Parts: sequence; structure tokens; C-alpha cells
Amino acid sequence: MDVLAPVYSVNAQCRDCYKCVRRCPVKAIRVENDHAVVSPEDCIYCGTCVETCPNHAKMVRDDLRAVRNLVSARRDVILSVAPSFASEFPGVDPARFSAAMRKLGFARMRETAVGANIVSRRVAELMAQNRAHRLQISSACPVVVELIQRYYPRFAPYLTPVDSPILAHAKALRREFPDAPIVFVGPCVGKKHESDLQPGLLNAALTFEELRRWMTMAGVEDPSALEPDPDYRLPGDGAYYPIEGGMLRSVERNFRALAPQGELQPMVLTGVRTLQTMLETLDPKTLEQPVFIEALACPGGCVCGPKTRVRCAAGGMLDVLRHARKTLPDDPEDKPDIGRHYRPVPTTRRTFSEEEVQATLHALGKFRPEDELNCAGCGYDSCRALACAILAGHAEPQMCVSRMRQIALKQSSAIDKALPYGLVVADKRLRVIECNERFATLLGDATRMAYDAKPGLRDADLGRLIPYPALFQKALNTGEETLRQTVEIEGRLFSLTIFNVDVHEVIGALILDVTESEQKRRALIEKARTVVTNTAKTVQEIAFMLGRNAAESELILDSAVEMFAPLDEDAEGASHA
Repeated sequence: MDVLAPVYSVNAQCRDCYKCVRRCPVKAIRVENDHAVVSPEDCIYCGTCVETCPNHAKMVRDDLRAVRNLVSARRDVILSVAPSFASEFPGVDPARFSAAMRKLGFARMRETAVGANIVSRRVAELMAQNRAHRLQISSACPVVVELIQRYYPRFAPYLTPVDSPILAHAKALRREFPDAPIVFVGPCVGKKHESDLQPGLLNAALTFEELRRWMTMAGVEDPSALEPDPDYRLPGDGAYYPIEGGMLRSVERNFRALAPQGELQPMVLTGVRTLQTMLETLDPKTLEQPVFIEALACPGGCVCGPKTRVRCAAGGMLDVLRHARKTLPDDPEDKPDIGRHYRPVPTTRRTFSEEEVQATLHALGKFRPEDELNCAGCGYDSCRALACAILAGHAEPQMCVSRMRQIALKQSSAIDKALPYGLVVADKRLRVIECNERFATLLGDATRMAYDAKPGLRDADLGRLIPYPALFQKALNTGEETLRQTVEIEGRLFSLTIFNVDVHEVIGALILDVTESEQKRRALIEKARTVVTNTAKTVQEIAFMLGRNAAESELILDSAVEMFAPLDEDAEGASHA
């Protein structure tokens, strides 16, 4: 987890859905130990993975504490606010919003649109002066700059050789306030990376999300309740920049003023995938007249940035337009030097031989072209792309859903064949979801024929196959773990074990033919009963004989006693005399 990068991963929250891999336009996600991790060296900081991840395993670096500490330590910190604040805080008077920023501790607030004005003027000058340069791609969006420098380096020379609006604004502010720290706030994740690259100009970059959290903590959630800041200044038409065509509007105005007869073919392209398609198909040499492309990474423009609350591009655009219409064209006389040259910094992508790719495909169970489903379940567009990612160490074989399904089916089949039991799973309506072959075989020829015609017997009525639906309903209703019963079906005895797969929803059963063993058990019980009965009879006979003998002995003894009794009595009488 590299929390120093603008975008990082929290492995403990990753649930292996590969959604971020699927949505990342440059596949800057590598999977390690079943966790999807952002690769900082490949990331263009578009924020797509952050918006996409359903479990918040992709996070944007939180710089709020650092900025709060900076504001506490310095009383001269200046805040540069992206012009998209008009859509983030719709209906809020900019002067009152500036007052709220002062409440947070900033010395003053300025709009980044001032820097956008400077950029528009310089781009128009370049287009008017250099008619031979047929293509110019705007460098206003840091994500677009990263995309081209890293993945389409041949287009790096066509990026307009000027700073982005925020860096242009930072340079202008440095002229006015040489020693003051500068903080940016806006909807963009890429600006954090820009501040990391230019710490001398831009001390930190916050997102609107972080700013809102700060405003809540400081108790200034409602700027409308504050008095307007008298120091607030309206910017020029750079305020149009956050919406599609906003930059073109400003650049074209300046271009017409510099070259009234000049030719300019403007274009607007938004969305990384749209830009990728353009960069993969456009040949600048075929252009017949100068083309300027306003390129923005976020579909709909900055008003739909990854860290904004706006979910309706049209509504956000209208909010920006309401604010921008109050501004006037502005051409600052004291413009800083914002020239900049963009050099290719291509991401290293290894290439692999066909033999290596084929060997990896074979390991994934793809032996023929038709085996390559290209289902994109792994997050990659094709099986070959996954194979290359595995070879590069960015992916793992278990990401192939079809392969894992095949393995699971084989394992299940092997277990089914090894089991002496018949296995069946059914829904709460007692409709069969699946059963194994042994289950059908155990229940007789008719069921086996039905299984051969429809393996698995899906949707068959389990109550007809095992005519004891009450037992299944009892398990479903009570949610008991297991219910064991011996039942008779067509003259044969079966051991039936019923269990809940999903309590009250899905029921399962194991069935085993115990006819022979049950017959043996019953025969054994019958023999045991015979032995017990015979033993009891013998005991009774012995007891009878013993009783009879005892009675005879008693009679004999009684007779003997009677025989000798008179003699004893006479002797006793003589002694008394």
C-alpha cells in the first residue's frame, strides 16, 4: 500500500472482482496474491479505479491534514480554486465563497480561471504564429498529458508547449506574492500528481471532497450566510474551462483577435477511451489545416471530475455558464513565462514471443482459437492480453473465470464420481437445481433415462423423485442443519440426509441405498430377538425346575420333621417331670 502516491490500494478491502482492471483505460493495475494493486509507474491518475471499486479498496491520498497544518503555521497561504467550484457549490455567490475560505484560514482566494486566461492567450499566439504546425493538443488536463507521454509518446511533440492553468496561475501568484504557499482545490485527482511534480510552485492540491469535509469541521457549510469578501476578483473567460468546449471558446476568441484571417479547426474530445481511439487512428500528416484539440480526460469535462458531487453533466455545465457569463474577457499584461516542453516518458511494456504466449494460453486451457472466449471476465479485453499480463507479472492465472470454472467442474465431477451417495440440490419450490449421476441411478431406470435426456434434471419436481416432500419442507421451514431419515421408495430402502444449502431458500440431500444392509440389519435383529426369546424360555424352564425341586425338597424336609417331632416332645415332658 503506497499511500504516498495520489492513488493507492487497500489490500484488505479488495474482493477480487477485477472491476478496476476492467475499467482502467491503461491497465495500470497489477494483481498480486489475489489483490488488485495500483501501479504508480503506470497510472495516469484519472481516478477511474477509485470511482469504480465497489469496496473502496482504491483510495485517493488525503492531503487535508497537511494543508490544515500549513494554514495553521502560515497566515499567508493562498487558495487557487478551480472554476468548476461553480457546479460543486451551485448558487453560491463567489465573493461569499471566498469569505468561507478565509474562515478556514486562507489569506485570500483566487480562481484558477486567471491561469486559464493566460494559457488561452499563449496557445492562441502559438497557433497564429506557427501555421505549419498542423496539430495542437491542449495540455490543460494533467491526465491527458500523462496518457500521451506514457502511452502515446509519438504525440508528445503535439502537446501545446505551455503549462497547465494551475501552474500558470501559480506562476502569476508567485509574482504577486513571492513567498506565499499556494494550495489548489478542485475535482481532479491528477492535480495531486501535478503538485508532487512541481512542489516549488504548488504546495498541495485538495479535492472538493476534502474541502467539504474541512468546511463541515470548521462549521462553514453554508457560505451564503457570510458577508461577501471585498477582496474577491472576477476572473476572465477562463471560467468556461470546466465544460466541454470551454477552453476552445477562450482560445478561439484570442486567435481571432491575433489572426482574423487565420484558419483554425477546433475539436473537443472528452473521455480517456475516446482520446485513445483518436490517438490510435489519427495521423497528423494527413491534416489539411491546423487543428486544435481540446482534450479532457473526464467525459463531460471537469464538472464531472472523479472528486465532485456533480452527477449530471448538463446541470454542472449550466452552473458554470451562469458564473462564467458574469466575467469579461481578460488579457493580463504582465504574463509570466509559461512555456514548457513535454517529452515522451513511455511506460516500459515487455513484449513476448508467440511461443511464450501460446504456452501461457495452454496453461489456461486455451489450446485452440475457439477456446479463447475473450469474455473480459478477468478484466482484460482478450485471452491473449491476459496471457501477456501474466507473463509480465501483472496478472495471475486464477483470474481466468472460464478456466477456474472448468477446474471447479472437473473437481466437482471427480468428487461426484467418488461419492457413494446420490446428491441433489433444489430450490424452495423443490425444483431440482442440480443432481449427480448416482442420484439418478439410485432412483431407478425411469429417473436414469430422464437424467440421460437432461443431465442434472434441472427443474424436475424433487417431491416426485423422492415422495417425501414434507421432510424437505420441514428442513426448509425450520432451517435445521441436518435431518436424517430412512425412507422406502418403490420397495427399496434409502438413507436420506437433508441439509440447508441456503437457509429457507436452497435445500440439498444425500441419498444412499441401504436396502441390502438394512435387510441384513433386520435379519440380525431378528436372530438376536430369537436368541433372546430362547434364552428367556430356558431361564424360565430352569426357574420352573428349580422351583419344583425346591418344593419337593421342602415337602421331604417337612415329612422328616413331622416324623421326629413326637419323640422330641416326649423327651422334653420327661425332663420337666
